[in-house]
Amino acid sequence: MNVLLWVLQGVMAFLTVPSGLMTLFRPDEVYLHGRWVGHGDRALAIARGLASVACGTALIVPGLIGTATILTPVAALLLVAPACYFPARQYGAGEIGPGMAVLGTLWLAFPPVFVAWARFGPYPL
Repeated sequence: MNVLLWVLQGVMAFLTVPSGLMTLFRPDEVYLHGRWVGHGDRALAIARGLASVACGTALIVPGLIGTATILTPVAALLLVAPACYFPARQYGAGEIGPGMAVLGTLWLAFPPVFVAWARFGPYPL
């Protein structure tokens, strides 16, 4: 079970750290489909990028060095928020239906919830 948890933590860190870095360093506006499109508030984008990088790092590093291991389940819990937000945002934009929004939320939220439950409870670091 510990190996499964480390694999899930590694996959989540592998996905969140580069995503956070791309959010952190992307330009304010991009050329998309023939027009310039802004991404909204830059300070919010920087905060989201930093939070994503911090969560991805906190999933792996505390367990490797054996210090402040409480950060791993806390970081996993913090990753539940974007897992619930992204399908809801796509549903609100009319890109997906309500069934896919629910399934997408469950699909994206299960790994961080499982890691948080396991690291807080029966399989701590």
